[in-house]
Amino acid sequence: MTQTLAIASDRGPVALFGTGPRLRMERRTGSVTALLDTAARGLPRRTLWVAPSGAEAEHSTLGSAEHASLTRHLGYSYTPVPISERQYREYYDDVGVRMLWLALHGLWPDVADTGAPPPDPDTFTRSYQQVNRGIAEQIVRRTRPETPVLVQDYQLATTPRFIRALRRPHQPVGLFLHTPFSTPDELARLPRPVSGAVLDGMLAADLIGFQSPRWAANFLDCCETWGYRVHHGGPGAHVAGAVEGPRPPHSAGASGTTRTTTVSCYPVPSDSALLAANAQSAQVRVWERELALDPAMLHIVRVDRVDPSKNILRGLEAFEIVLERSPEFRGRVAITACLTPSRERIPEYRVYADRIRHMAERLNHRYPGCLGVHLGHDLPRCLAALKSYDVLLVNPVRDGMNLVSQEGPQLNTRHGTLVLSHAAGSSDLLGHHAELLHDPRDVDMTARTLRDALRLSPDERRRRSSGLRTAASGGDPVRWLAQQVQDVERLACAPPPGAVSP
Repeated sequence: MTQTLAIASDRGPVALFGTGPRLRMERRTGSVTALLDTAARGLPRRTLWVAPSGAEAEHSTLGSAEHASLTRHLGYSYTPVPISERQYREYYDDVGVRMLWLALHGLWPDVADTGAPPPDPDTFTRSYQQVNRGIAEQIVRRTRPETPVLVQDYQLATTPRFIRALRRPHQPVGLFLHTPFSTPDELARLPRPVSGAVLDGMLAADLIGFQSPRWAANFLDCCETWGYRVHHGGPGAHVAGAVEGPRPPHSAGASGTTRTTTVSCYPVPSDSALLAANAQSAQVRVWERELALDPAMLHIVRVDRVDPSKNILRGLEAFEIVLERSPEFRGRVAITACLTPSRERIPEYRVYADRIRHMAERLNHRYPGCLGVHLGHDLPRCLAALKSYDVLLVNPVRDGMNLVSQEGPQLNTRHGTLVLSHAAGSSDLLGHHAELLHDPRDVDMTARTLRDALRLSPDERRRRSSGLRTAASGGDPVRWLAQQVQDVERLACAPPPGAVSP
């Protein structure tokens, strides 16, 4: 077993500003980035982290003394791969979000009436594939053939195939999707060359990991529909199946014309230790005082990015129905919405943000003071809100996992109830203790579920919150990543196609 590891993701662990002695570093706070950072620092391996970057400051650190200093500070090596601003925009916005994200989350009906013209399909080859190839080239240049590589998420879905094409047929390669996966009908909405290349690229990995058996099952269904040979199930509790596909071209040294990819589930845990430490900060205590309500009030909280997948608009519409049909809640229930702006360059997201703003204005006009919207990148405010809810509303159209639904129960001090969409991966873990919302697009159903949560007795709230806290606690990102490293190394030495085992 090698004592090194390579991680590839869409974003690196830090953003860099300035140059030379004025170079300034800021750690990124996104959930995926924070999770990988904790794991990379905790694993007893020399780790290389590779990510594409259009930032000039990050380009200038390559090979410099500042880069060596950065490595010492992080505890592992970070290598940004330079790409142009236009290329990054096409790779991330046009393909990553407006094609793949919409398909993976089943959002085609939710953006059908935004009026945004579809993205140019040529951006897939022109930019998305070029970025994925650049990441693969950097990995091959910086690692040995036996070094395990863990590729993260849909933005780099074709990187495994490029690694194979660069004459690394036996390198242990894993791919983990933090998102859900499409049904065959949803994936078919993409141009056929795009969907085919994505599946081919993913299947060049030895191991593909998903958050939930549901997303793994969707992926296997897509593979069958696209003509691959699929084996369902396996001896391991977390193994969903395996797929046989043709070997990528130029795989020198590989035997046979097919390869087998194992499909498994590794639900992402919330980082309990980091969460507890962040929640004790002075800034969080300030926001707790700022957000405090009359004890007689019931407090609904939502903490989300402004994204159509998070279903914020339908949540507000459902709250309006609750106030319309249950007058006893008027003046006794209020929502605090901590919303983080997201992907504001993308037309579908701008339209969605405008609709949320108009809905919020309408609600507060009809029922003054019923809704407080806090917009911005403010982690302490979000943590303070999670401490203080009576009901936490998490109603995504579809979500790979949803860490907010895990973090809320660990932080909450009011025996709060969780209203949770069944379409969130976290419902596998938390559904037995939550008010489960079976169809997040059904606004009337959402209103009824909210109303049921608000009417729970104190004893029932206490019982459920205890179950939620127990189920959500104890997450360890290091153990989560270590399991994948162990499995992908074992699979790289596995018997020929047909065996489904880590």
